[in-house]
Amino acid sequence: MSVRFAAARDVTRSPIARVLSRGEIELAANDHEELEGFMSETTVAALRHFGEYGLRAVEVAARNAQLAAAAHEAEDYRHWLGICRALDRHAAQRVEASLLAEDERLIG
Repeated sequence: MSVRFAAARDVTRSPIARVLSRGEIELAANDHEELEGFMSETTVAALRHFGEYGLRAVEVAARNAQLAAAAHEAEDYRHWLGICRALDRHAAQRVEASLLAEDERLIG
């Protein structure tokens, strides 16, 4: 029977020890001040909206865009449609298509 030598691991160099010996992460990458202008206002608003509503965020943004359009509030409509587009481009296209279809029914 052959005997093989396996050296003992150095406890200070184990993967767990390396992770535990690292210092705290001071700031997340997106919290640095120099990155503040990195994202557009619409992207920031969409991320905040997603943080608040989670998986329902697209549905809520699309509904808000439809309500703003019905109230003839163009600025609010563009804001909510931009958020909807940032989260789901196809949902924003459906909102626009439904509003165009409503306009055509009123005219024709």
